[in-house]
Amino acid sequence: MAKAKANPGIQNRHIYTRASYLYQAASYLANCAQQTKPQTKSENPQHDDKLSSASKRDRKALINLSHQVVSDMRSVSLKAQIRQSPSIKQTICKYCDAILIEGKTCHSAVENLSKGGRKPWADVLVTRCDTCGNTKRYPVSAPRQKRRSLRT
Repeated sequence: MAKAKANPGIQNRHIYTRASYLYQAASYLANCAQQTKPQTKSENPQHDDKLSSASKRDRKALINLSHQVVSDMRSVSLKAQIRQSPSIKQTICKYCDAILIEGKTCHSAVENLSKGGRKPWADVLVTRCDTCGNTKRYPVSAPRQKRRSLRT
């Protein structure tokens, strides 16, 4: 008797794992950069200025490192020709490679530009990146259209 064939599973699993790790690292770095710690005032104001400039420099370095890691994740995905899930793609600004964290690095609003907002299926989620100012628009609660070959 022959052996039963095992399920083939996901091809290029190691590439998906690498991309996932890079995404997690970028989101961790972005969250670390956005955390604000209350600073205690000392008696020496020059010492406070040095601390604030050092913390600004560290924050900027974390943000730049996060952007670089997202860029690396994108290049790994493009080189291996794998598709990222829409949830990951929606949390990354494709213009400046910033991780979009609601209320910290981006702002979102629901728009309905139909005649007076009367068409509920015309709702659009607009996400604006605070880093570069570009917007992304996603339809809200609208069913996806079938592919052209499947339409009648």
